[in-house]
Amino acid sequence: MPADTNAKISSEAERPRQGWLAKCGIHLPVRERRASEELPNRPVMILADSKEKKRKRTSQSPVPITRTAVHMGTTRGLEKPHSSVEATLAAFEKARRNGDGLAQYEIARDGILKAELEQSWDLPVKKDASDIEKRAAAIIHAIREFERDFIFGNVASEAIPGPETRDMGGQFVTNKDHIENRSKLYRIAKQLPKGALLHLHYNAELNPGILLQQARDIKNMYIRSTQPLLTRKDLEETEMVLNVWDPDEVTPDVNIFSKDYKGTLKSKNVDKDIWMTWKDFRQQFPMQFPGAYKQDRSETIIDRASCAEPGKLVLGPAENWLKQKMILSEEEVYGINQTVNGVWARFNQATRAFKGLANYESVYKKYIDQAIERLIEEKVMYAELRPMLMDKFIPADSGKTQIDHAGQMQIIVDAIEKKKKALSSKGELHKFPFGLKIVYCAPRSIPKTRMQQEMMDCLKLKVQFNNLICGFDLVGAEDRPNHVGYYKEELVAFRHVCKEQGLDLPFLFHAGETLLDTGGSKDPSNSNLIDALVLDAKRIGHGFSLMKHPVLVEKFKIKDNQKGICVELCPISNELLHLCRNIKEHPYPELLAAGIPCTVNSDNPSLFGNSMSHEFYQIMVGSPSISLHSWKQLAIWSLEYSCLSEKEVQQGKSYYEQSWTQFCRQVVNRYGRLMAGDKIIEDVAKAAYDRKSNSWEAEYANWDTENDIVLEANTLQLEPDDA
Repeated sequence: MPADTNAKISSEAERPRQGWLAKCGIHLPVRERRASEELPNRPVMILADSKEKKRKRTSQSPVPITRTAVHMGTTRGLEKPHSSVEATLAAFEKARRNGDGLAQYEIARDGILKAELEQSWDLPVKKDASDIEKRAAAIIHAIREFERDFIFGNVASEAIPGPETRDMGGQFVTNKDHIENRSKLYRIAKQLPKGALLHLHYNAELNPGILLQQARDIKNMYIRSTQPLLTRKDLEETEMVLNVWDPDEVTPDVNIFSKDYKGTLKSKNVDKDIWMTWKDFRQQFPMQFPGAYKQDRSETIIDRASCAEPGKLVLGPAENWLKQKMILSEEEVYGINQTVNGVWARFNQATRAFKGLANYESVYKKYIDQAIERLIEEKVMYAELRPMLMDKFIPADSGKTQIDHAGQMQIIVDAIEKKKKALSSKGELHKFPFGLKIVYCAPRSIPKTRMQQEMMDCLKLKVQFNNLICGFDLVGAEDRPNHVGYYKEELVAFRHVCKEQGLDLPFLFHAGETLLDTGGSKDPSNSNLIDALVLDAKRIGHGFSLMKHPVLVEKFKIKDNQKGICVELCPISNELLHLCRNIKEHPYPELLAAGIPCTVNSDNPSLFGNSMSHEFYQIMVGSPSISLHSWKQLAIWSLEYSCLSEKEVQQGKSYYEQSWTQFCRQVVNRYGRLMAGDKIIEDVAKAAYDRKSNSWEAEYANWDTENDIVLEANTLQLEPDDA
């Protein structure tokens, strides 16, 4: 050992490592300058070239002048290897060739896979699947994986993705055009029977372009802005609101394009001075902004089954601009500086702009008919809508009279009955046999006294329209006050009265639509999920953060004779509101694997540009474990956890089974030619995906006709409405 080395320090430095290794049964020698008679097993360190003058010279320099050979003495007392290196490697090669232990590995692995299958959430439908269902499932699986490589192309490799490459299951808005125009899997999803839609906000089913067109005919439709619209920057920054007014109550000749215009979001005491007629606004907009917001031809050709968009939608510049204010853009959703709170603020702004287009008499009457048509196109047989009923009145088209809550509900009831009669006369009542129901919604942001009034209004409507009003919900961004438990006195009393009076009015709370999960507070115990469970909610909306709560997961899951609590999945909504970056990061596979019943929902399609077909497509591509059988189980749960009567549920499931069988048959008939066994024939498939071919455009020309199910009128034994 060099003379300048402190033997004590060296020994202490070695001691912790020596002790740790010794505990593991590994013994290393401690270096020492010489052996001793008392410790003959200590190794001997022999230093070559160790003259005193050289050792002294070396110690004076931080850099060794010469290399010193160190010879370690033979270690005594250590275990020797049982065999040589050559023998060990030879034994490995022999074991590999003979497969030693491989059978046990396969048995253990197969056992795990079997156990997972036996506990899979969609096992009931897998066990009962017919041969045609199994074949359709194999085809859809093969198509999905073919599209992952061929249509999207972003496969794991060292290659940098090209400009046309997309990530299957990646950002929805980024992928949307690719999905709609290139995916056969999406085309299949459009034809899928989807059961019930249980989470749909009332004013969010129809495309805003349709409502803007209808507003042209409303003479007393007015618009206001938060600021004068003088520059392009003003168009980007402003917020717009529409409403029907009595012309005698507003100041005439208001001009939003004047520098003297005094816009505001606050409506009290300034209404008369800020409202410009919608007609004048549309006429003056192109003069103020020449050439701006003219539609491209491609914008007028729209997929009808996408968010209620008609085949052709022609809008003027003002209408086109306002429509864009009502729909979240790709940049607004995925911008690098966007946040959860920022995108929620933008979403609420779009909601406020949209509100006035859906809240007046004639649109109320048209809306139900058009919404039902949309739902039928989407292959949805029943829906529960969620209107925000804070405004106790909506204006008549004249603006001179108001329609109260009871009047609004009667409009809905009348529209439903009219639509059902029209369907029945065409022999199509099976497509939408149960009409619609209404979930009364109140915001969590209001004081307790106002919440008490909302609950009383809900109870009054339930008594008046028992078959229409089906639940009560609290809505709003969950990272803002208040949490559900803030209203515990009111909610407990509400539940008690419903039970006492025999009113079937379950809680259907928005809960878990958050990353923080603190109910708008800084206390995790204020999670809305906890209060939803304690208050016996029938379903919850979103449930994104539910997997954080192992105790709640156990309570929500299906057990023996317990139905559990259903989660209304809204995956695209969760992505666009920044709970996850894409469908592959959404927790729905974990929720389902935990045994929690779930349904698929579109939430706010008019604002998000999505549809039920998009939602089911996303569910399929978001997890490799999802199959055609999974689609069916989700649809069946949507009926079983709806607010329909048990008799209606069974009837709905009967209709669904017929639609399902026909759907599976169509999948096999149309796409079986792409397959050889369970594999895609790549050359045949690539030719079928050629968008320039006639077969691509004609593929669905007769699907609806072939997929229609003719039911005898006497099979429809529906319960009469008692509203």
